[in-house]
Amino acid sequence: MRRYLIAAVILVLAVGTTSWAQNYSFSVPRMLLEVTPNSDASVTLDYTIEFQCSQGAHPIDIVDVGLPHEGYDISNMQASIGGYAATDIRKSQEIDCGVEVHLDPYAIPPGQGGEFRFSCTMPNLIFQDTTNKDNASLQITPTWFDADLLEGTTQLNVVVYLPESVTLDEALYQKKPFSNKMQLQNRNAVVWRWEQTRVDGPHLVGVSFPKRDLERVVRMTKLMLLGKWWRENPTIRFFWAIGLFVLFGFIFFRLTSGTGVTVFIFLLGFSAIAFAISPFLEAIALPVLLFIWWAGRRSEAGRRRKYLPPIASVEHGGIKRGLSVPEAAVIMELPLGKVLTLVVFGLLKKDIVRQVQADPLALELVEDYHGSQSERQAAARENGTVIHAYEQPFLDVFEESPAVPIEDLNVQEPMKGLIEKAAERMSGFNLPQTREYYRSIVHGAWTKAKAIGDLSQRTQFVDENFLWLLLDDGYDESFSTWHGGGYHYQPIWTRGGAGVGLPAPAPVATGGRTTTGDVAASFAGWSENVTGRLAGTLDPVSLGTTGRPGIDLSGVDKVTLDVLETMAESSGSGGSGGGGCACAGCACACACAGGGR
Repeated sequence: MRRYLIAAVILVLAVGTTSWAQNYSFSVPRMLLEVTPNSDASVTLDYTIEFQCSQGAHPIDIVDVGLPHEGYDISNMQASIGGYAATDIRKSQEIDCGVEVHLDPYAIPPGQGGEFRFSCTMPNLIFQDTTNKDNASLQITPTWFDADLLEGTTQLNVVVYLPESVTLDEALYQKKPFSNKMQLQNRNAVVWRWEQTRVDGPHLVGVSFPKRDLERVVRMTKLMLLGKWWRENPTIRFFWAIGLFVLFGFIFFRLTSGTGVTVFIFLLGFSAIAFAISPFLEAIALPVLLFIWWAGRRSEAGRRRKYLPPIASVEHGGIKRGLSVPEAAVIMELPLGKVLTLVVFGLLKKDIVRQVQADPLALELVEDYHGSQSERQAAARENGTVIHAYEQPFLDVFEESPAVPIEDLNVQEPMKGLIEKAAERMSGFNLPQTREYYRSIVHGAWTKAKAIGDLSQRTQFVDENFLWLLLDDGYDESFSTWHGGGYHYQPIWTRGGAGVGLPAPAPVATGGRTTTGDVAASFAGWSENVTGRLAGTLDPVSLGTTGRPGIDLSGVDKVTLDVLETMAESSGSGGSGGGGCACAGCACACACAGGGR
């Protein structure tokens, strides 16, 4: 507590060795703190402390005195022990802000007691009362001591003498009521008394009084008071910083679509250093982050290009019904990786393609569908299913490159055809109403699915409405909730011996990219992994779509990782590596905890 500490007396526990410090033990039968306000906003502090050194303990030979701030002047300090002057007063080596009083040759020996007195004048301790412009304010707490070294209880008294013209009725307590108002030494005074208390913690008291006798007070506004409280509470600032870092991460990766990890780490470290140096920067960080979020979203909205080509949407054109799930996903402008996933899952569900590898996902055409597009249509009719026109280009790609991971295939042209086909089908219809119509289908499907208690019936319903359920933004959370409750859904093509199931969770990561097994054993985790991988196969610019919103920092990540990899390779052959107070209506000065060297 380097700053804003009221004058505090702290027993020194050792002169040179740890073994001595372990032998310090004492009691404080009585302690008196007298506070005298001065007209220049300074305060004279007078301590009278009765020490009793325990039997067999180390003599009390040095006393540390904590002070409110660094503005003290040793030349105005006096100290004594048992009536003998203690003139050796130095800057303390044990506390952040204060002095040490050497008692030799009058140290208190074991089994004996002694009265220690200390007085000094500290500037700038009387503040403007923020609740009444005509009043001054003073809060103070006497010192306290290390509970492990302190024995017994203390009769504690705190006396604040009032300025000459201030009557007893004009003195107002803050938080803790006065024990008494009286005249002491022909001066009006307010008193707080604790008959038996442990002085191992603060005893905060406060008084407000008219400032007419004072030449000046330390200016203190409510904003300044808030800033003072903020500076004096590092624990609160620590948790505030943690919250800011979480919010910063959310905003940063939302605006950069998950790119720029290395930039984020650098900014995080820079922010931590800045917050440690300047509490003010930490205080204003929240509005700055909110402004960045607002500006980023506004900028993103201004430059966004839609997934869809221009559509002649007619206000009274009605709803376009009969769209397939991928087409509905396009007109709802869902992420392109999700649209491609829906196309692939639809073909798997219809048993037109077969999954030959789960992670990364790889497919091959079922034998019935090899050949020309017309031959595929004939096979589909014979098998009781249908192949949409937009699906044919995807099947061409899968036939040409069987068992190749989809993320390594070029599906740009098939995706572009799907988007253009969906836009063409929407021409002349009301786009907002159509989107809302398909959202209602998705919502209804999930409502019904969650209401089905019988697990076999639920599985049957999910099988039938599988793709519609995947349109929901929160589908992964819903599947994960089922998974956590013991219901493990498996897509129809992964059941039995015909297909390849979901990957099992890996107990240990073996390097390289994170696999689905590292993410989740559930369908939700696997499908999210598939969607993320497939998103990387698409070039939104070529498709005439938005692509990643905001700033793409993936290039920075790549350069940084390349540099780190090069450094790692170049070093691969080398050897081994080697008590605060919160004040309302005033400024508060708090005591140091006592106890030691």
